[in-house]
Amino acid sequence: MPRPPGAGHIGAMPESPHRPHDIAALKAALPGLALIEDRALVRQRSRDFFWFSPILDRQLRSKAADVVAIPRDEAEVIALAGACARLRIPVTLHGAGTGTYGQGVPEQGGVLLDMTALDKVVFANPVKGLRAQAGIRMMAAEEAALAVGAELRIHPSTKRMATLGGFFCGGSGGIGSLLWGGLREPGNMQGARVVTLEETPRVLELRDADCNLVNRTYGSTGIVTEVEVPLAPHRDWRDAVVAFADFMDCARAGDALARSGLGAKFCDVLEDTAAIGLPLALGQHAVPAGAHILIAMLPAEAEAAFAALMAAHRGRVTLWAGSRAREADPEATPVYECAWGHTTLHARKVDRSVTYIQMLNVPGRLLDCVEWSWRHFGGREMPIHLCFILYEGEVAANGTHLLRLPAEDAAARARLDEIIAAHEAAGIPVANPHVSTVEDGSRHKRVPGDQLGFKAEVDPHGLLNPGKMASYVPVRP
Repeated sequence: MPRPPGAGHIGAMPESPHRPHDIAALKAALPGLALIEDRALVRQRSRDFFWFSPILDRQLRSKAADVVAIPRDEAEVIALAGACARLRIPVTLHGAGTGTYGQGVPEQGGVLLDMTALDKVVFANPVKGLRAQAGIRMMAAEEAALAVGAELRIHPSTKRMATLGGFFCGGSGGIGSLLWGGLREPGNMQGARVVTLEETPRVLELRDADCNLVNRTYGSTGIVTEVEVPLAPHRDWRDAVVAFADFMDCARAGDALARSGLGAKFCDVLEDTAAIGLPLALGQHAVPAGAHILIAMLPAEAEAAFAALMAAHRGRVTLWAGSRAREADPEATPVYECAWGHTTLHARKVDRSVTYIQMLNVPGRLLDCVEWSWRHFGGREMPIHLCFILYEGEVAANGTHLLRLPAEDAAARARLDEIIAAHEAAGIPVANPHVSTVEDGSRHKRVPGDQLGFKAEVDPHGLLNPGKMASYVPVRP
């Protein structure tokens, strides 16, 4: 995509007060658009799972939009974008609200753009992939893929709640990333249809690597109305749980499974103190008291080889059951809903003081990194939770560790900074989930220049989710 000269300046963005927005003029310009104005409902819709973080909870709990807009088609999105650009009204995109960084919270008021009514499948083909409107639920997208003998390559642990567009624009990896890598790995994002926030909006089509321009920008680099992703052949999956007496045996078993070629769709490893919510979700027969736990999804034909591999690492298989049957059973919890961010959710049902932290146990030093974290911080303060992935073609593990911080805000921030600094000094990069900006929530602590340039092209007034991309200075006032 071409970039305007000098676009996307980098600099400190001053704190912008929430000035009054002309919602009456917006309503007059868009008489047919469905709006929610009830203050209680608007406040409720303006939230996501930011309360995972006590720091973000204090920072964002009072933030809300002025109005919620629910467009029914792309034409209404375009009309809304043009009116908001002319009236200088901020727009924050919102799907199912399953993000945990405050991505979907309107920090400067304005319009909360609820995309969930745009939920149609454009096409589903086992070779071409799946294209759908951004508001479709991940589960509905999966059902469309299954109908043609295929399945989504990657989905979040919130598949039954999240939207495809929300995952595409705010996610990084999930169930399937052990096979296919994260969303940014080549081939995992095929296309995106983007509406610009200008007085006369344009509709752009991003293809392949250009999809990175909207990935993990929290809706701040364009209004994505359609998403296109590749599909994988459907397989008969099994949910698996394995119990271990020793944590490093469990971690080594996870690493061995990730490298085994058995085709695991995901593999998470949880220290016993990280698995505190799993007995309620999976049953005490599957998660014995005091055990360190490995959870995974594997092809049905891998049963014997998987059991042998786990036994070689002194693990005992406590659950092996059909994944689709468990997903369809209202009395069962699919194991993927105990993985990735869901681990924190289940733990908080038992202990509300628990939050989390994210880091990368890097290829080549994966188990050394894990053992360093475990020996220095594991146990009660930072119970270890690993999500094995392919990272640039090599096996790595996201640390999505639980965390207990001091109750007082200044003390919590100070201890968080100490833990982050210690890990980064040990060569373990950290992505801080206790901030709401794109930059600070990244392991790289910056926004790529191409994303800044693209934002300047599609959002010259800086109205898309303002405050989330702190290094962007609007091209036009």
